[in-house]
Amino acid sequence: MAENLKTIIIGLGNPILRDDSVGPKAARLIRERLDSDVSPERACVSVSEVYAGGIRLLDKISGYDRAIIIDSIVTGKAPGTVYRLTPESLPQTRNCGSSHDMTFPMALNMGHMLGMSLPSDIQIWAIEAKDVNSFGEELSGEVEGALPDIVNGVLTTIKRLSV
Repeated sequence: MAENLKTIIIGLGNPILRDDSVGPKAARLIRERLDSDVSPERACVSVSEVYAGGIRLLDKISGYDRAIIIDSIVTGKAPGTVYRLTPESLPQTRNCGSSHDMTFPMALNMGHMLGMSLPSDIQIWAIEAKDVNSFGEELSGEVEGALPDIVNGVLTTIKRLSV
């Protein structure tokens, strides 16, 4: 059996901006499924909902061996498309327009330069969003349809990493 490394699963997004809320919704579903898990590996997994990215994520992932981040993404491809990314492969964010914020890869580099204890394994699961600008708590049909794929994929990954 693999060593039980501390893992954090983060659902990232704004809970009141339609498809941008997919990260927190996925995190809640994953937490519900994990809460029924009594295996020793479960004790090494934390689940969190985070509503701001970039540099604000460093505090959340600091001290963990692994991080899985779930978020919406807008690339212009078909809504509901599921991506598995690394911090290095993330497209440039449209929300990094001020010197007070930075992209996640920039924040990671800064954290490493500052000597923070950051995960060596960071995975990003993203769902192509259809609507991240309208207020509402419901997901578009395409994103709602992809939600089980993300939840099951992350849970399968956690089990595989624990074996």
